[in-house]
Amino acid sequence: MADPREIEEILSHVVGRVAKIEGVLAIVLGGSRARGTADERSDVDLGIYYDGANPFSTAALGAAARELDDRHSDGLVTSFGEWGPAVNGGGWLEIRGHHVDFLYREIGAVREAIEECIAGRPRSIYQLGHPLGFHMQIYAGEVHVCRPLFDPAGAIGGLKSKVREYPEKFRTAAVAKHLFDAEFEISIAAKPAERADVMYVAGCLFRAAGFMTIVLYALNRRFFLNEKGALAESWRFAIKPARFHDTAASVLGSVGTTAAQLSASVAGFQSLIAELRQLAASEAAR
Repeated sequence: MADPREIEEILSHVVGRVAKIEGVLAIVLGGSRARGTADERSDVDLGIYYDGANPFSTAALGAAARELDDRHSDGLVTSFGEWGPAVNGGGWLEIRGHHVDFLYREIGAVREAIEECIAGRPRSIYQLGHPLGFHMQIYAGEVHVCRPLFDPAGAIGGLKSKVREYPEKFRTAAVAKHLFDAEFEISIAAKPAERADVMYVAGCLFRAAGFMTIVLYALNRRFFLNEKGALAESWRFAIKPARFHDTAASVLGSVGTTAAQLSASVAGFQSLIAELRQLAASEAAR
């Protein structure tokens, strides 16, 4: 694993340069390195926050990236919106042999997402790179786990205070919504399974597994941050059906190609969602 001192030196070097750019509101360390789960393959994820009414110059950030990057090449960062509406831009750098990712975050959108979470309103949008959709609670979760590196106006500190505790209204709403979502995806896969429609059934069951996993995050008062690693992380949660992870992994690992195999996979998930709904009901009754 990378020497923590080297990572700290990289962070100090990057922040010292990027923080000088007008319009950069805050810089935070996110991802696995903020959560303390990084390994030797982990990137260094840096959120670069800005106000949409006074954004930083992406040309200026590109010049900084060219200086910082081992390759000193152009085109290392994107313009705003180039990656989609939620992950709306950034860059992939290599610094001292480590992958360092810049991720743009508009402070107004983040603030709105946090207020929606507190009010108990789950929402998601289409986003490239998020096959389950970009769930707006991700913004709240990022703020919750992040380590501010540059926050002169206290913008991130103020938002962190709002999500120090997981919002109970959001827990109730997220469980209800995503149980319904999972059940719907499973139900609409039944007939295509009988026709051996592999792609459709596989897609529905992936989404159902994702929604059920989000329910586990909510039941355990944990913000869902990303599809990557979510099933494995939720295996360590205290509140979960006993056979949830073994069944989900078994079905997703071999959905099948024949009508009989696909129908069996759907049936496995029908049983699983019933167990999860029963668990959610018992938690609600406490």
